Amino acid sequence: MKMRVIYNLIIFLAISLVTWPLYTALLIAGIFFFKKFYESVLWLVIIEIMVGPVDVGLWGHYYLIAVLIVLLAAGYGKKIIRYYD
Repeated sequence: MKMRVIYNLIIFLAISLVTWPLYTALLIAGIFFFKKFYESVLWLVIIEIMVGPVDVGLWGHYYLIAVLIVLLAAGYGKKIIRYYD
């Protein structure tokens, strides 16, 4: 539990300090490091609210849609690659 909180703090600092490829990689890596890392979707929504485009409709949020698909694919791929009880 302690590592999960520290990892979420690292993601928060990454959102505040670095560019999008690094915190996107951290979100995807979190899927593989932790079981049921649903915070990644919450972080994705927070990122989109903070730095996303305004007044473009649902299909104008390319980052949100693309990363959500990648996170879902990573979660599915994790179940295929690793064995979970």
